[in-house]
Amino acid sequence: MIKRGLAYAVLVLGCLIAIVPFAITTLASLKTMPEIVQDVLALPATPAWGNYAEAWEQGRFSRFFLNSTVVAIAVVIPSVVFSSMTGYAFARFRFRGSNAIFGYLLLGMVVPLQAMVVPLFYLLRELNMLDSLWALILPQIALSMSFGTLLMRQTFASVPKDIVEASVLDGASSWQILWQVMFPLSRPLIGTLGLLFFIWTWNEFLLPLVVNIDPDYHTLPVGLLYFQQRWTSNMPLIAAGATIIFVPLILIFMMFQKQLIRGLTEGALKG
Repeated sequence: MIKRGLAYAVLVLGCLIAIVPFAITTLASLKTMPEIVQDVLALPATPAWGNYAEAWEQGRFSRFFLNSTVVAIAVVIPSVVFSSMTGYAFARFRFRGSNAIFGYLLLGMVVPLQAMVVPLFYLLRELNMLDSLWALILPQIALSMSFGTLLMRQTFASVPKDIVEASVLDGASSWQILWQVMFPLSRPLIGTLGLLFFIWTWNEFLLPLVVNIDPDYHTLPVGLLYFQQRWTSNMPLIAAGATIIFVPLILIFMMFQKQLIRGLTEGALKG
């Protein structure tokens, strides 16, 4: 009983640590500057919804929101598809150098983006891809492949061989086995992988900051940085801008939280 109480206490403390910053930011976004100075934790007398409209217009968040959405979708879909293909190849086929190639691919999880961003900048410059959404989409697809391949390899390797052998006896090709057998069995974990890719892409800051100077190609995190520099003394507007960024992620997480938990706990195989 005591252990269970301690476990619940730790969980509640962790939830508070995670939620309180978002709650304070949201409260600040609905206040005026004098109300924040008086008491940042108090409820606003009258919610200042106009802060969101002003931040949206003054900070060009409509453009940044569109860029972030396009980049996130364009990264998630190919990343999931390519990760499934490479994960299936490494899980089900044995070819010369497969272990070495797989280990080399996993280096993408070891080398941080900070170490790659400078050579990546010069490479994109040589390809005339700076100041474009492609400068964000293609590198992030490549950066997602290491984790995605590792996860999908383990997922496909856990599928019983009897299922694969039965599919082969029925005349299914490797391509059909992947998309008609493996992929449906792995939907919970694939959904989790797609959600993780979306969150990572949406929150990516360093790459958009380095490769895109033109404001027309900024994403929300970079747009918030320049917006903050412009409105340093106006905390309600800055808080409104930050809220605009994290609210979509919270809504998406709430919509798919059951699938996320299911994918993490149950794995790829049902039953």
